[in-house]
Amino acid sequence: MHPYKSTQIDSLVPDLWKSLRHPDYWAYSSWLAIATKYRRTSLGIVWAVAPFAVFVIVLGNVYSHLMDNPLTEFLPYLGTGYLLWRFMIQVITDAVGTFHTHKAFIMEGRVRLTDFILSSFAKAGFHLLLGGLVMLAVYIWSPAIHLSSLWTLLLTMPLLIANVAWIAVCVAMLGARAPDVQEAIGTVLILGLLLTPILWSVEKFPADTLRGGVVRFNPAFHMLDVVRAPLLGKMPETTSIVVVLVMAVLGWIVASLLYRRYGRFVALWI
Repeated sequence: MHPYKSTQIDSLVPDLWKSLRHPDYWAYSSWLAIATKYRRTSLGIVWAVAPFAVFVIVLGNVYSHLMDNPLTEFLPYLGTGYLLWRFMIQVITDAVGTFHTHKAFIMEGRVRLTDFILSSFAKAGFHLLLGGLVMLAVYIWSPAIHLSSLWTLLLTMPLLIANVAWIAVCVAMLGARAPDVQEAIGTVLILGLLLTPILWSVEKFPADTLRGGVVRFNPAFHMLDVVRAPLLGKMPETTSIVVVLVMAVLGWIVASLLYRRYGRFVALWI
C-alpha cells in the first residue's frame, strides 16, 4: 500500500516515524511554498535573510547601549535568542492552522496528520538555517564567543526541538477544533517576545528576586537558556535543564494522548 493511502490514525510516534521515513509530501510541499514565495520578489532568497540580519544588527546596537552591555557580548546574546524564538513561533503559528490549510488533502485521506506538522518544521527550519549563517558570522566576529562551543548544539537543539514538536502537535489539534485558538496564540506569542529574555539580559533579574522568579516561570526562558547559554560559554541554570527535560517527557505524553484520542476527528472538525 502506498504510504499516503492509509486513512487510519495511528499513535503519534509511529505516524511521526512513518512521516520521517517518507518525506516526499511534506519536504517537497515546504520547499515549493518557500520557492514560490520568494520567486515573485526582485531580491529573491535575500528576503529570507535580510530582515533577521537587520533586526540583530540594528537592535543589537540600540539595546546594547540601553542595557549597558558590550556590543561584542550582547549581539550574540540577542541574535541567538531571537533566532531560536523565531524558529519556535514560526513552527507554532504555522502548526495551529495547518490542518485547515491542508483541508483538501486531509479529506482525501492521502497523508498522515504528522506530515502537515512536519511541513511546519521544514519551513521554519529553512529560516533557522539561513539565520544560523548570519549568527555564525556574528560568532566569528565576536571575541567573546569560542567557536568550539558550537558542538553543544548537538545536545541542546534536540531538547528544544522535542519540546517544540509536542507543542506543535497540541496546538494543531486545538487549532483544528477551535479556530479562535490561532488568534489567541498569536496574541500570547507577541506578549511572550517582551517577557522572554531576548531584547534584555536575564542577568538583570537574579533568580532569588520576585521579578527573577516571574521571568523563570516562563517556559520559553528555559528552552532558550538550555541552548543559548552553552553557546555563549556559560552553564545553563540547573532549573532550566530540569524544566526542559520534564516538559519534554510530560509534553509528549499529553501530545500522544491527544493525537490518539482526537486525531480521527480532525477531518470532521475542519
